[in-house]
Amino acid sequence: MRGLKVAPWFLEPVLVPPWTFLFFLLAAKQRRAVAGNLQALFPDWSGLRAWVGAYRVFLNFAYTYVEAMRAETGSGDVDWVIDGLEHFEDLRTRPAGSLILTAHMGNYDMAAPLFSDKFGRVVHAVRAPERVPEMQAIREAEQREKERLNPWFRTCFNTGGDMLGVELARFLGDGDIVAVQGDRVIFEVSPMEAEVEPGLMMRLPRGPLYLARITGAASFPLFIIRDGWRRYRILVKPPLQLPERVRGRAEDPATPVWAGAILEVVKGHWDQWFVFEPVLRREERGRA
Repeated sequence: MRGLKVAPWFLEPVLVPPWTFLFFLLAAKQRRAVAGNLQALFPDWSGLRAWVGAYRVFLNFAYTYVEAMRAETGSGDVDWVIDGLEHFEDLRTRPAGSLILTAHMGNYDMAAPLFSDKFGRVVHAVRAPERVPEMQAIREAEQREKERLNPWFRTCFNTGGDMLGVELARFLGDGDIVAVQGDRVIFEVSPMEAEVEPGLMMRLPRGPLYLARITGAASFPLFIIRDGWRRYRILVKPPLQLPERVRGRAEDPATPVWAGAILEVVKGHWDQWFVFEPVLRREERGRA
């Protein structure tokens, strides 16, 4: 971050791609996971095309990370546009608490504090803790500073246990906005699986949908898309119409609707889907 304050912008396209390629080669487990997700999403792709596609995901992730650091250090401005302004206004003006369903796309950490004051009420962003305790301590310090600079923004770390769900339900009951990322199953998060297309299975965390069910809060799909160098678009969709649960049926009929809202955007912007764990799989009828 200190280096970004003195590094000229034109070095970014020179340094970011080769450094990204180095990490791409070293991160074998994550590379295979991304390529596997892409081949499940696009079954006609060859292994080589999925490998190149995985590098594009890594590269977009690197650029969004650098641009977020630019914005945080004040060494570079980012342009924003809202696509679906009428739904954004609906979300902003609803008196009751609302849920934002988003995914690991664009730059969530950069957008959430910036737009929290646009809502005029507190936005609670749920995020997973870091794997290394020392990094978690750094991340918590960063989030506390963001909260100091953005009074309407709060961060909730999902450290496991049931108390987070109770706390988030209370926030929604108070009329706040809760933003959850519904596309990664890590640590002790309880998973669920949905068939989002014939033969395409998607693994998602169970908690966000349960929170929507229990509280009855309106759930707005909202995604952050990188349109180009330091240009981002916030894509806001109308609230999801979740079907009622059927008594005696184990599976929730809302699961495919919930997962489909994520898949619809991911499929059109696959090179910006920053999930580095296996999430998608294809199965043939009668066998996986």
